[in-house]
Amino acid sequence: MRQAVQRTGRQALQPVNQNRVTIGKAIPAPVGGWDAQSPLANMPPENAVILDNFIPRAGYVELRKGYIPWQEGLPLPTETIMVWRGGTTSVADDIFAACGGSIYDVSNQNDAPIEVYSGSGNARWQWVNFANDAGTFLIAANGAVAPVYYQGSSFVDSAITGTSGVITLDPRTLIDVMDHKGRLFFVQKDSLRVWFLAPFAIQGEANLLDLGPIFDKGGSILCQATWTLDGGSGADDLAVFVTTQGQVAVYQGLDPSDADSWALVGVYDLGLPLSRRSLIKYGSDLMLLTTDGVVPLSQALKLDRAQENLVALTQKIQNAFQKATQQYRGNFGWEGALYTKGTLAIFNVPTASLSRSEQYVQNVQTGAWCRFTGIDAFCWAVANDQMYFGGAGAVYLWDTGYADDTNGITGDIKTAFNYFGSRGSLKKFEMLQPILRIASDIAPAVEVITDFKERVPTAVPTSITTTGGQWDSGLWDVALWSPSVQTRDSWTSVTGIGYCGAVRLRVQPTPVLYIDLAVGDEDDSIVSYDGDGLVVVQAARNTNAAVEIIAFNVKYQNQTGGQL
Repeated sequence: MRQAVQRTGRQALQPVNQNRVTIGKAIPAPVGGWDAQSPLANMPPENAVILDNFIPRAGYVELRKGYIPWQEGLPLPTETIMVWRGGTTSVADDIFAACGGSIYDVSNQNDAPIEVYSGSGNARWQWVNFANDAGTFLIAANGAVAPVYYQGSSFVDSAITGTSGVITLDPRTLIDVMDHKGRLFFVQKDSLRVWFLAPFAIQGEANLLDLGPIFDKGGSILCQATWTLDGGSGADDLAVFVTTQGQVAVYQGLDPSDADSWALVGVYDLGLPLSRRSLIKYGSDLMLLTTDGVVPLSQALKLDRAQENLVALTQKIQNAFQKATQQYRGNFGWEGALYTKGTLAIFNVPTASLSRSEQYVQNVQTGAWCRFTGIDAFCWAVANDQMYFGGAGAVYLWDTGYADDTNGITGDIKTAFNYFGSRGSLKKFEMLQPILRIASDIAPAVEVITDFKERVPTAVPTSITTTGGQWDSGLWDVALWSPSVQTRDSWTSVTGIGYCGAVRLRVQPTPVLYIDLAVGDEDDSIVSYDGDGLVVVQAARNTNAAVEIIAFNVKYQNQTGGQL
């Protein structure tokens, strides 16, 4: 009878050769968004360790759009963009940029900035639109000059006075303004005092609302806002005042001078606010931008400060957000803005004052987060249903084309690490199939990273390929990619051995070089002449290069004999 051959000595240490089976698995596009909270070894597969310049949508992620100069030639950084919305439905909003000690009209694209107000002392204005029988006004205050107003023609200094006992108001100390139920409230700089005007007045005698007795931690009032519980303007609106110490006072009523129509709802302790622009209207709620995260007042006021992170809008990116506040808290530029057209909430993170910024961005429909890089914004505003930001010497229009001025946008994805249902199994990754929708000839760089390693693809393409795509150093395809939107699903070889794997993808569509003889009509290229009279063409500012990531498929083999 035949017997099995006994393996002895060194032979017994060698693994038995077995036929390995290739396994195919799918990795979803990171529609769950950027995750800076979950453990790396237990992150949901639809989340991402890195999601830079890709916006998570329902079912896919898309490369964000870029920006173009709206008006250039401002002498200093733009620190405030103000918008007058007093026109009719057929009249566009008026847009103003504040830089240095002046305000400039920047309403028309490519016009030279027009100085409309000077001697303001600083460019950090707080502003509101306010309407009465005389018209619609833009009211603004900056704590250096008396508040100003604009009604469609020019900026005018407000004539505001006020006394209360031995206290006499200096209107130049008014630094913030709020419209609450048809009445203007102004915060006095470096104090716990608020001054309010008569109903529907834009100037005149102001009365004092002294909040010093209710704030037991001292400090000064940093910001204020109306909290519209029903999403509109009505009798249930509340007035909210926030101090530098993170205390929040909520009042209900109409007239602070009448005890029968003005009452304190409560005083609450939250995280420290990050700037005078820390209160953001968010539907029927108010969001407060604090060192603990972006917290909704409707929920945070019910909890102890230690529990704020449980309800914070930024809960999913809490570690990254708190690290940013620790590093950059003192920098100017912290603020939030809702961009309804793009269904996005944009929170500006100034990594260097008036120099560099990034943005933490939430899809308000899905709650998923991502990060924008390459946009050095100091302030944001929506006008005419479009998003603008202030930068160094210019105002920019964002969400147009796929280039940041003349620079390509670098999209970066690192998916969650995935064990594919087998944590104890060593895997040899062999093939990767990204499923993309694209609208141009783009060559992304991709690879599979194993076991929580920090590695990026070896190259990011710097130009659009015209003879076929390339994934890292391997051929993507042998056919020319059509510029029309289509799905790409070719396989590419990858290497990597580990218990878990994540996909890293980087892409940078580069603006197309071309000569546009109609430069005066559309600023989508820059044409100039060198000393020899030769045409010099720079990159187009507004390219069509959409990139959507739908999913990734991987193939690997389980390793039974240890690493090879």
